[in-house]
Amino acid sequence: MFNASTCGDNCAKWILEIARLHGEEGHDLTINLRHLMDFGRGEFELFVLNDRVCVRSMSELLDVAGIYV
Repeated sequence: MFNASTCGDNCAKWILEIARLHGEEGHDLTINLRHLMDFGRGEFELFVLNDRVCVRSMSELLDVAGIYV
């Protein structure tokens, strides 16, 4: 587990790419965010452990994770 907030929002695209590559290999990537990282306007897939819910856009992420950070 890694505190990805230390990277800043400019790392969001790389986090998604690393997660995609690990997912293809059958591995999960778990990161900790202490801010609402901007993953952009495109679609993505994140599983928020706090609520055990999958989100696929920034608006969905804001609705779910906004209460935690």
